[in-house]
Amino acid sequence: MNYFKLAWRNIWRNKKRTLITAASVFFALFLAILMVGLQEGTYAHMIKISVEDFYGYAQVHGKGFSEDKTLTNSLEYNQEIIDYLNSNKNVKQIQPRIESFALSAFSDKSKGIVILGVDPNLEFEKPTIKKRLVAGNFDEIYDNGIVITEKLAEYLGAEIGDSLALIGQGYQGISAVGLYKIVATISMPNPMLNSGLAYLDIKTAQELFSLENRLTGLSLSFNDNRKFKETTQELRSNLPEGYEIFHWEEEMPEIKQFVESDRAGGQIFLVILYIIIGFGIFGTALMMIAERIKEFGIMVAVGMQKMKIVILVGVEMLYITSLGIIASIVFSIPIMYYLNINPITFTGDMAKTYESYGFEPVMPAAFQLDYFINQPIVVIIITIIAIIYPLWGISKLDVIKSIRK
Repeated sequence: MNYFKLAWRNIWRNKKRTLITAASVFFALFLAILMVGLQEGTYAHMIKISVEDFYGYAQVHGKGFSEDKTLTNSLEYNQEIIDYLNSNKNVKQIQPRIESFALSAFSDKSKGIVILGVDPNLEFEKPTIKKRLVAGNFDEIYDNGIVITEKLAEYLGAEIGDSLALIGQGYQGISAVGLYKIVATISMPNPMLNSGLAYLDIKTAQELFSLENRLTGLSLSFNDNRKFKETTQELRSNLPEGYEIFHWEEEMPEIKQFVESDRAGGQIFLVILYIIIGFGIFGTALMMIAERIKEFGIMVAVGMQKMKIVILVGVEMLYITSLGIIASIVFSIPIMYYLNINPITFTGDMAKTYESYGFEPVMPAAFQLDYFINQPIVVIIITIIAIIYPLWGISKLDVIKSIRK
């Protein structure tokens, strides 16, 4: 206890040095926590929109569909495949899907769009999908209705209650033509989807594309979505003949590559911050020892062991670092929580840049406990490494020379 009491008193003998060093740790660690939180929050948001709310963590297709996404390679929707998928304990929900393209037309305007046939009971019950409803009512989709995206409605000049014509190609080359009442408009966070996507009830989509008892895919969500690779591999090992299964990283590698490359850039920035912290602590330790070299010499001369002085100075440096760590955690927790609830929304050129990549121009922060634990631990390790050489200098102290200074 004497070590801790003496160390605490000693660091306040030079308040300015202590506060400057603690402040450098505070700002560097705060930036590290903020950067990691914003990065991981953006990745999670991106994956949620593209994977959880749209594609699914894995999808089952008919054989060959991943290479040639045509209705000819659609799968037969039967009880055998459903029972097999449900036999895996990690499979939480199976959503039937029909994905195809058609030309939409209203008045004197037309546009090619993505048609998504879904089970409304599953798709529109998602909390995030419910929040995106702009106008109308999802429940009316069963009565030959269609839900279209907000920007598509603006482009066509269509409103709720208007009839939208769809023209495309169905199963085995059969013409696909239909007229559907617009029952709701929805705002999709992905700008590309928001400008050209329409939802149909799965049965209505089967009628449009002549897909009797057939689907283009089965979208899967898991009890533990982190195990999407392992679960996909388990299902793939004994998948019935005529089917194939892929997880989202295999079907959307561009998202994985973007996350990995961006995370690597973030790691480089973190290393730079940690180097700044390390050199700041190293310089402080050297100055502290240089200023007190005579003091240490006298302490050794009157009988104090050098190792005890080494321990004392080490505790002092850990105290100073801890002040910066505690301040950064206390300061960053409310800010990270606020940014998690109220994401940063970009406008202007930055928003256009995000939209050009097909991403929503927002940056939420991930509010996770490990960010407030892992980063401080790294800083403490850096502190220990940075003070090794200065403390080694105390152990080699020449008592007579130090007293004469």
